[in-house]
Amino acid sequence: MSQNYCYKVRLGVVLFQDNRLLLVRQNDRPFWVFPGGTLEVEEGLEECAIREMKEEIDLDVCIEKTLYLADFLLATEQGTRHTIDVFMLARHLSGTPNMTLDENLNEMGFFTLEEVRAMQIEPKVVADRLLKDWPDCFQNANGLYLGKYGNGAGVKPNP
Repeated sequence: MSQNYCYKVRLGVVLFQDNRLLLVRQNDRPFWVFPGGTLEVEEGLEECAIREMKEEIDLDVCIEKTLYLADFLLATEQGTRHTIDVFMLARHLSGTPNMTLDENLNEMGFFTLEEVRAMQIEPKVVADRLLKDWPDCFQNANGLYLGKYGNGAGVKPNP
């Protein structure tokens, strides 16, 4: 049996305003995510993160550093989908946060550390690490590899 193996790269942006973290909800899902999206052909990682923030939230940002990397593996009947997740810390340059309707955003907001601790955020492996690194301003988060997650990585899929 021949199986397909499909790769993509997804960028997540970690952005703070007044020590509050920006999170969004998409496609009526019950959990929150970091704003961002998929790397396009011939686009650099920083370019993608900057473009996605402009498209989704109408903000101009610059990237300060790469925080985390992780592998999302999803086993399907057609084969395995492998997404390399890259999470980058950004700094707000200009613009007022505004959800773009054609980006399938339902909600967005800036949340305190205490609020984030009580929220369902995906990917969980990144949210858990972010909660550890936030109090020291991400000094020790420099491209940390957080491992594999998803049903193709020995983790049960979410129901």
